[in-house]
Amino acid sequence: MRSVCIMGGGLSGLMTGAILSKEGFRVIVLEKNAIIGGGLQSFRRGDYLFDTGMHCFGGMGENGQIRLICRYLGIEDKVEVVPRCDTLMDVGSGLRLTLPFGPRAWVERWSRAMGALLGREQVPLVRQQLERYLKTMYDLTCQEPLYHLRPIDNDYQIPDLSVSAKELIDSSIDLPMLRSIMPYLSLFYAGRENSPAMLHSLISCSHINGTYTFKHGSLSFANILADLIKQAGGEVHTCEEVASVEVDNRQVTCVKTVKDTYLADVFVSALPITRLLDLASQTAFSPAFRRRITTAPLTYSALTVFVGLHPRTLCFNREAYYCTHLSSDPWNAAAVSEDRWPSLAFVLPDEDPCNPGYAKTLTLVCPMDYSAVERWAGSRTGHRPEDYYRWKEKMIGQALKMIEPVGFEVPLQQAVAYVEAGSPLTIRDYYGNSKGAIYGLHPSCLNPLQTHLSPNTRISNLYITGQDVNFHGMVGTTLTSVLTAEALVGQNVIVNKINARK
Repeated sequence: MRSVCIMGGGLSGLMTGAILSKEGFRVIVLEKNAIIGGGLQSFRRGDYLFDTGMHCFGGMGENGQIRLICRYLGIEDKVEVVPRCDTLMDVGSGLRLTLPFGPRAWVERWSRAMGALLGREQVPLVRQQLERYLKTMYDLTCQEPLYHLRPIDNDYQIPDLSVSAKELIDSSIDLPMLRSIMPYLSLFYAGRENSPAMLHSLISCSHINGTYTFKHGSLSFANILADLIKQAGGEVHTCEEVASVEVDNRQVTCVKTVKDTYLADVFVSALPITRLLDLASQTAFSPAFRRRITTAPLTYSALTVFVGLHPRTLCFNREAYYCTHLSSDPWNAAAVSEDRWPSLAFVLPDEDPCNPGYAKTLTLVCPMDYSAVERWAGSRTGHRPEDYYRWKEKMIGQALKMIEPVGFEVPLQQAVAYVEAGSPLTIRDYYGNSKGAIYGLHPSCLNPLQTHLSPNTRISNLYITGQDVNFHGMVGTTLTSVLTAEALVGQNVIVNKINARK
């Protein structure tokens, strides 16, 4: 039995490990934190359970990518999800639109809403432009076979990544208001106007097809994957931060942590690629590759606010809210000045199991540039200066004020029982992401090859997985795990097995 050591116990590391366990490898996963999961981590504060990440994701509908991969792994019946309704809220105009699953229903709902704002005579034009927009996006996704879990043939070519998301929207939609609204899902890939249209299409179509959250918290999914690895004879170690990756003659000889040394036939890095470069022997990667990665742009960061609610104060209706100012630049949500921040907030309520129909918690994710916290960059979690906490309290207040127009049943301040927040520094320290980048490297249509990475490396027994390799989010990271696993077992081997279980 071949052995594989996976560095990083987040979604990408655990999913890659689960797939390789299924394919007969003996897997060891090394996680630096005391709890596995990375962005899937959950934490408790008193009676409140919070997910650290904004896990409202696609791929769990009938024949969805994540569902099919879970079926192949034999865990489909263990993964319980809750369908969510995407609700767009413009806090300036009061526009509120709850969107149904599926492209046809999505177009019709948008057309009626825009007709109410622009006049009924505009409905046919709105419908025509939205249909053109969706067709362009879905056609683009067809260029990426892995997204549709199709085998890759010998004629496969990397899709064109030189067209921007903004160009895609502008070429399909003429109405200014629609143009300003359509980037609302860009939060799920930290989109900027130069983000590739392909990336925008993959993320947007995934959400339009249907969005879900984990019924028992995101950590439950991480635990299911970890259990699968252990049941196959593998190991998952926490509090094992990788200290170095030893490379000799283009081969990893071992991985060292602060506690132990790990040997394996194959090594997989599920760490941010910038972190891997720091840990690997200096000669492991060429100077050109190091320059390419270290000079690549990063995605923006975020402030996440965790709110515990008084019992039976806010109703739970399965909505996930996208609160925005349509008058602001949708592509620069993280770059607004501190006094105007935030211009975008994703708000996810979770149900109270003891009081069905009411929310127990709210999680807010607001894009934020790392420069907002750079003055405290030398500090670490638990050892920040007092002015940092004063600043964070001020930002929490601004974030909560921004979402008040959502129109909860009671004034929000009356419902709040507990508040905590994680800043870009928290993301940097817990996940190891450079400058707290929520999705790692930022793909850009201006230089798409700079961030286009393969699971294979120039080191014969070292592979990479995670969001730096493919595209972002739950679906992207899960599919990347398939891509990395197939680099070890053979092209299309796993995809064909997944399709055989449909």
